[in-house]
Amino acid sequence: MTARTPEQHEARRTAEEGPADSRHVRRRLTFGVAGDLADMPAARSPWQRAYEAWRSAGLDWGHGAPAPEAAPRPAGRDAARAKSPAKSSVKSSAQRGPARPRPVSPDPHDVRVAGPPRPRSRPEPGPAMRSGPTRRLRARAAVAAGLAVVAGGAVYAVSRGDAGPAEQGVPGPVAADRLFAPDPAATSDGLVQDLTTIASAGGTVVAAGTEGDGVPGRERARFLVSADAGHAWSLAALRTADGSAVPAGDTPRLIDGGAGRWAALGRTSAGSVTAWTSEDAATWTRRPPAAGFTPSDQVNDLARTGQGFVAVGASGGRAVAWSSADGRAWQRVDGLPGIIALDRVAASGNVIVVHGTYGRKVTEKRGRKKVTRTVRTDGLWRSTDGGRTWTSAGVPQAQGSFGPMKGLAVGPGGFATVREGRRTTGRGKHRRTARFGVLFTSADGTGWRAAGRFGGGGVERFDGTSSGLAVIVRGAAAGQRGARTVLRSADGRTWQPGGTVPAPVRGSGLTVADGKINISGRQGDDGYLFGVDLRTVPGAVHPERSVRSLAAGPGVSVAVGSTNGNAAIWTSPDGRAWRRAGFPATAGLLSDAVRGGRGWLAVGRASGTSPGPLALTSQDGLTWQKPVLPAGPPPVAAAAGPAGYVAVGTGVAWRSADLRTWSRAGLDGAPADVAATSRAYAAVGGRGRVPAAWTSPDGLTWTAARLPAGLTAPLTQVAARGDTLVAIGGDAAALVSTDAGATWTRHDLGPGLSATALAATPRGFVAAASAKDDAAVLTSPDGVSWRRVAVPGLTGPGDQRLTALSAAGSTVLATGADADALILWRAPALG
Repeated sequence: MTARTPEQHEARRTAEEGPADSRHVRRRLTFGVAGDLADMPAARSPWQRAYEAWRSAGLDWGHGAPAPEAAPRPAGRDAARAKSPAKSSVKSSAQRGPARPRPVSPDPHDVRVAGPPRPRSRPEPGPAMRSGPTRRLRARAAVAAGLAVVAGGAVYAVSRGDAGPAEQGVPGPVAADRLFAPDPAATSDGLVQDLTTIASAGGTVVAAGTEGDGVPGRERARFLVSADAGHAWSLAALRTADGSAVPAGDTPRLIDGGAGRWAALGRTSAGSVTAWTSEDAATWTRRPPAAGFTPSDQVNDLARTGQGFVAVGASGGRAVAWSSADGRAWQRVDGLPGIIALDRVAASGNVIVVHGTYGRKVTEKRGRKKVTRTVRTDGLWRSTDGGRTWTSAGVPQAQGSFGPMKGLAVGPGGFATVREGRRTTGRGKHRRTARFGVLFTSADGTGWRAAGRFGGGGVERFDGTSSGLAVIVRGAAAGQRGARTVLRSADGRTWQPGGTVPAPVRGSGLTVADGKINISGRQGDDGYLFGVDLRTVPGAVHPERSVRSLAAGPGVSVAVGSTNGNAAIWTSPDGRAWRRAGFPATAGLLSDAVRGGRGWLAVGRASGTSPGPLALTSQDGLTWQKPVLPAGPPPVAAAAGPAGYVAVGTGVAWRSADLRTWSRAGLDGAPADVAATSRAYAAVGGRGRVPAAWTSPDGLTWTAARLPAGLTAPLTQVAARGDTLVAIGGDAAALVSTDAGATWTRHDLGPGLSATALAATPRGFVAAASAKDDAAVLTSPDGVSWRRVAVPGLTGPGDQRLTALSAAGSTVLATGADADALILWRAPALG
């Protein structure tokens, strides 16, 4: 998971709404009776405690003139814990913006609660091209934050805007990008980028692709846009048609547009065809999986036409075409007669030309017999009615050309395609063969002729627009083995060098914008744009960063994960300020950490040249060493208990009493987490897709436990409090064991929830869950009955998740994500 977050929301000033004649009463309640006497310390009153809770939520406290309207009657406890507002009201309030308080006149007899004043926040900037996570977090906090103030035994709901009541003193999450810093010495961002397609119209260029950690299904779609033919680039904004979070796993493969209408087609992680549309190429809307397509369809190319868009491909051994007026709704033309597949399309107005393959019968003489067989041959077809009917268009072999056509475009003189060519001269020792390319053009896609030649040892890619043609050829870059040369032409007759593509680059797209060549692709694990350093494009490249687990010990909290492709550890004395722990750079990641009697243990996997299990140990949580674990699958979780330290992974468990020597044993299954009770260890996970749990008295001998029926997903986390265990999976189920894991019963978290994290606290258990695109926090004293806690900032536009939880004394720590942004939540332990 790569997560990045905004800063904490700004507070708004809120005026007291109590009646004017109550100010002196409030003053005495605030400072205590002894506060009126010189040199005598005042005890903390209920109003002082209310002030601290108010300030912890980011609100200013002050006594001003009475509000224009009478203050409402204080609510009772039941009213203060009413349900939170619906997500739709949160969005509408965020769009309206925070309400500004009316000005009040100061009262000369009034007092301000002790404490430095908070500076007035600057106004929010105007609308930007991309609604960042910072603004979303502030908007949610402005409408959702509230406090339950306890005074004189009554509970008062103090809220702003359309907010519903929240738990007493519960703050919202804060931005954590700067808290969990990446490795400043890293030479790689640690992520896998790929720009899979590129297209242009006039001076506008759009490149699209993905960024992710290399695990299929976790990629994030990325669109880059340039308004000056590819000189300066920016990251395009992404959204969905229904306002939900843009899902992971989408891969845009094709793109084209112009004249105020753009479209892109790609695949979801489930294999469905999905579409993206844009009016200005700067903001793209992700559409639901497109009707008219099936999972077996292979969509190969896309073009903008005078009436909309046309896409071509194949399905089940037969060519298919699709047309759309707006890029959203698509109509299918199935089974084009005699054509096996279509792989290229170009359009000029309403004239569409496609390239594909068909079966052609060839008769050969073998001895005295004639044998007829069908061979696959390439050809062009032309349509003037949006792809409903097609006619064949022949392209001759001329000027030494041979083989199939490569690429199809609309250039300065009309339609264009190329073939490779060769010419042999001389005899015997003086025989020489020259390689080159041959350009063919047609004004209307009907009659074709050879228009020119260009050098090179093989055509790799050809494309063009009305402002020029470009081709990438092999074997013409002197002194650079494996490099390719880019050639460009304004008229198709004369060609000039346009640069060199390095050997490691895998090019996937080529276009010409206002005469400038633009190439997209991938270089190693990084995205590639011809002549562009993507690190200089704001937001185009992010350093990989993930916090996978949190743990706490006396005076220090530890977070483990990875940054820039290397294992990472951060430490904090209070859960607020975090710093990186130093240890030799190790490619890989850490997935769990625990503190026991001999110090700290962090486990994970090493990658790169030495893949395998990874462990780091520390006495104080600040300085870490790398012990040697026995070979085997990498551990995913660790616990410290009665027999020492235990780590578990797929099919394996390790145990150590001193963090120096380790024993290894087998475990039948794939555990995802492990916890220690007062007398044993318990691990949870699965066998394939079936949930499973195991217990062990010593960390080496494991026995499978019987689980309740009806579970639909493997278990992901387990937490222990005494001999009581709670386990969660990828659904709403919470399993409880009161006998150290021997027997389990099921108690669900609640409808519509999917558990994401779990921890034991001094007051019971706390769990995080997802509810569609929002995050939820629940608490339970025993794992049986669960209560949902209202936490500001975990609902609203975007996708919010809490994915790691830990108790640090009387505090709960959590990390997660708001869209692609890393967030940190710190709150009092809740019961």
